[in-house]
Amino acid sequence: MDDDGLTRLRSSQSYGTIKPSRKDSFSSPVVAGRRYRMALPWATADHESLLNTERSRNRYRWWAYYMPFLSWLPQYQPRWFRDDFLAALTVASLYVPMCFSFAIIAQVDPISGLYAFIIHPLVYAFLGSCPQMIVGPEATGSLLVGSVVRQIQSAAGSEESYLNAEISGVTTAMAGLCLLVAGISRIGFIDSMLNRPFMQGFISSVGFVLVIEQAIPELGLKELSRELGYSRCSAALKVYFILTNISKAHLLTAIVAFSTLAFILVFRSMQKALRSKFPGIALVPDRLLAIAVTTIITWRLGLDKRGLEILGALGTSGPKLPTLDWPFDKFEYIELVFTTSFLSALLGFFESSVTARSIKPEKNVLQNTPLSANRELIALGTANVLGGCFMTLPAFGGFGRSKLNVQAGGTTPMASVLLSGITILCVFFILPGLYYVPKAVLSAMASAVGMSMMEEVPHDLRFFLRVRGWQELTLMALVFLGTVCYSMSLGIAVGILITLFTLVRHSTKSRIQILGRIPGTTHLFEDAEITPEGDQFDQCLIVRIAEPLTFANSGDLRTRLRRLEWYGRHDVHPSLPRVRAEDEILIFDVQGLTAIDACAVQVLTEIVQEYTNSGAQVIFCRLKQTQVMESFERSGIVDIIGGSDYFVDGVEEALQMAGVAE
Repeated sequence: MDDDGLTRLRSSQSYGTIKPSRKDSFSSPVVAGRRYRMALPWATADHESLLNTERSRNRYRWWAYYMPFLSWLPQYQPRWFRDDFLAALTVASLYVPMCFSFAIIAQVDPISGLYAFIIHPLVYAFLGSCPQMIVGPEATGSLLVGSVVRQIQSAAGSEESYLNAEISGVTTAMAGLCLLVAGISRIGFIDSMLNRPFMQGFISSVGFVLVIEQAIPELGLKELSRELGYSRCSAALKVYFILTNISKAHLLTAIVAFSTLAFILVFRSMQKALRSKFPGIALVPDRLLAIAVTTIITWRLGLDKRGLEILGALGTSGPKLPTLDWPFDKFEYIELVFTTSFLSALLGFFESSVTARSIKPEKNVLQNTPLSANRELIALGTANVLGGCFMTLPAFGGFGRSKLNVQAGGTTPMASVLLSGITILCVFFILPGLYYVPKAVLSAMASAVGMSMMEEVPHDLRFFLRVRGWQELTLMALVFLGTVCYSMSLGIAVGILITLFTLVRHSTKSRIQILGRIPGTTHLFEDAEITPEGDQFDQCLIVRIAEPLTFANSGDLRTRLRRLEWYGRHDVHPSLPRVRAEDEILIFDVQGLTAIDACAVQVLTEIVQEYTNSGAQVIFCRLKQTQVMESFERSGIVDIIGGSDYFVDGVEEALQMAGVAE
């Protein structure tokens, strides 16, 4: 053997056999053993080149994971552009008019709603992890902004519009900042905290409030409500105001508003009924038709001269392009809007998460675009911070427009980019033509949104009644009543407090079970409360700890263990006399105890010490050799029970050690 061969043999013995190249999940060559960055004696320039190339690709993948546009832009193909453009045009024709309604709800200039459809979709397209989701203003966020605007600004005048836009911008920016902090802290799991009853109760109450609030301008009673002090009261009081003053309604305004509302509702019903036979009917822009027809009628018949309030110069006020207005130096507003911003961020992120998980694209043309809650927080947070700098409304992912985007053929984030461009064209060329748009039409469109927000409530009520979910029904009712009878802040606070209380109550209960052996077997043990026919052993208690123990769920461990020892069940009142004899053997099946903190170790140590002092023998079985065993050794549990011999592999072995196995 020559020197080169001997060197190669010795090196292979030292480092192991070097496997040939393989293909990883990204179909790129990977040299086995690349984790070793040393130069092997026989390494060639080709090997080093492959390693350097792979390291560069890994760095690029890392950046592409956190900046998704680095992943989808290189994949984009020109043949996808047509579908994305048609999808963007369809979404714009239906939802750009809605921006005016959302602006009316938020008490800001309509241009703020359009800005939200320019900036937010563009930012999300580059940073979001759900390619088909469309980000834009929503009724809930707009209503929250409107509530804080009414609280801060009461005076009317030429400066009111700009001041309201500033308040909207600060609220949006602070909501984005909350999301950014949450994303950087990697707490994307918070979307699991808000359960469906809470969300349905709140969303339905927001829909009800929206319908009631828009009924006032639809009846032409807006000025009267201000004079009588009903413009800032609860929805319940506004219902009283409407009922007592309906005779003073402006007839022309009411006819225009309710005719538009009827058209939208009837057309939507037709779409649902005919969608299976005529799928294209879902793409017809009913709201755009409503605005176009009523605008032409108002202009031709001069309805504005008969008392019908129109958008007027409001639609063309302000600059055509977004104006930068730094929101984080307006300290007089930040403190006032923080609660509203936090709630808007929380609800918006929850809705976006539900939307992202619910979208099922007909064809997924992009690769390596996994959904991530933390990246969604970053994307939505960045979009809202930038949007707040241009005084936009808060914007999040919406299920309706995202589903429409998929139905219209949108496949990539390019649809969001094109939607932003189409909205810019609307600002330049369409906005000046909105002078004669009746405000009653925009209010009717907002009312239609409110009604759609209440559509799922009957289904959920029937379901919870059928399964007797009284706790869920109570939560829905309390959130609804709190929002309608007082304010959205109270409704949200009630819902969050009840949800957190339920969560804490559930998490503080230790999950322990008394085990019995299944008849006819030697090593199968099940919960004795579920299988009462299981074999029990005299003066021996077998307890399963089925989950990790922490300070939260270990506090009542002693009490629940004592109840099992006395009664053999959990559902027995502690005032009853003891029915089980005192145990001499206590066996803990701790296979599910995968983690334990210091507080729980302390509680468990005290329990073991008490049983040992009373003369009982404690045995642990199926304990994995992990951090749990180290904690047992450091706490002294191992020494208390007599050493590591009392840690065995199974319950049957523990019974044999105790001398009670049959």
